Amino acid sequence: MKKFFKLFIAFFILLSLYGYGESSTRDEDRFFPSENIDKDMESFSAADSFSTKGIQYGLILNPLYLYEDNDRGKLGSYIINARLWGKVYLWDNAFLYLRVKNSYLGTTVTEGAYSSVESDNVIDLDLSYISSNFNNGAIVISAGRKFYSIGTGLVLNGRGDGGEISLSTSIFTINILGLYTGLLLKDNNPYGLSDRDIADGAKRTFAGATVSADFWNQKLYIFGLAQIDNGKEDETSKSKYNSQYYGIGIEGVLKDLSYFAEFITEQGKSYISGSDEKSSIKSFGFNSGIDYFFSLPLNPAIILQYSYGSGDKDRSSVKSPTQIAGSTGDDTGFIYFGTFSGGYALKPYLSNIHVFKTGFSFTPFSWADAFYLKKMSLSAKYLYYLKDKKEAPIGQGEANLPQSFIGQGIDISLRWQIFYDLSAYINYGLFMPGDAYDSTEGNRNFIMCGANFSL
Repeated sequence: MKKFFKLFIAFFILLSLYGYGESSTRDEDRFFPSENIDKDMESFSAADSFSTKGIQYGLILNPLYLYEDNDRGKLGSYIINARLWGKVYLWDNAFLYLRVKNSYLGTTVTEGAYSSVESDNVIDLDLSYISSNFNNGAIVISAGRKFYSIGTGLVLNGRGDGGEISLSTSIFTINILGLYTGLLLKDNNPYGLSDRDIADGAKRTFAGATVSADFWNQKLYIFGLAQIDNGKEDETSKSKYNSQYYGIGIEGVLKDLSYFAEFITEQGKSYISGSDEKSSIKSFGFNSGIDYFFSLPLNPAIILQYSYGSGDKDRSSVKSPTQIAGSTGDDTGFIYFGTFSGGYALKPYLSNIHVFKTGFSFTPFSWADAFYLKKMSLSAKYLYYLKDKKEAPIGQGEANLPQSFIGQGIDISLRWQIFYDLSAYINYGLFMPGDAYDSTEGNRNFIMCGANFSL
């Protein structure tokens, strides 16, 4: 059940528990509250109060319900997340932040392949770090267990134990980070690739830097990130995956249009399954989107997004750290350690796939005077999926037929910021398989709903 919990439930839980970097919040799929801890209690803004001196504390509750229906079976489950946090100011411009998390998974429907899913409870030290800034915030230093993110959050976006330094000048900003993932509770460790990673808790070291410059409401950035696999491996079946990522991105606002685009190249070394022979990693990723807002009643917007991860025909699973036995070419499968939202029902991993999205959003009560009505939004998207290498599968061995057309999807979502400390959401997803699936594969339905409370 532990492995299944990671492979199936992780997509949903990690969205709400591991959070997103600043850049990543542009995607309206990512409705969950920001994990930027400095904003946990931003309503306390009076000078010389507990927001700037002394002690703060609170509780964040996030109950949610999930329902999955496909040819493999049905699964209904609910998750209750409770996070108790405290923030202690040590001296001017420095604080200690602690947060403990309890996640309870319960089941309501278990049929077919999901019949073995059982209830589970996980208690973890979620965050624990010290942060301090100098020279009026131009230099920020933090150390401990916290969230680390680069760019859009695709390459890296999650918790770890390490440190971060940010230096801001009038022209550019430099951000340097380093972290280790092996101390995370293995039930909450999202960095695993092999079965051994999942069983032991992935032991990876990350080190990277970002240089960014802001100009005329635009932001241009470049980054580099190295990932070292420190996990154990069998002498007869080596599986360590060591990779480096180099990226360039741009984001900004042009009047009524907001946009982002990020290109990533991955290099490094991986093994061929069952041997000590290595392959050179040469893969690519791309993530982009445009939102155009109309100056009309109900605040309508058009959404266009395109994402791509290169594939490898010599892989049985896109997240496998090794190529299949007998492989002779470069390793071209894109593997990353961040987050990507590519459709509620299919939930694709961004490797060996092209994801096209188009849709719209609006706020039905934007005209209302009441705050609890104004902050409601609805959106709908159409998704179209194609393989990069038609001979290879997607996900955990899905879409096995040598055809390019994976299928189509529809996502519908409601977001409702009822009060500043209370929000609710409903997501519905439908996936309709294409030629890459067997003709017996049926449609998939997915429902997710929940709420966020800050006390």
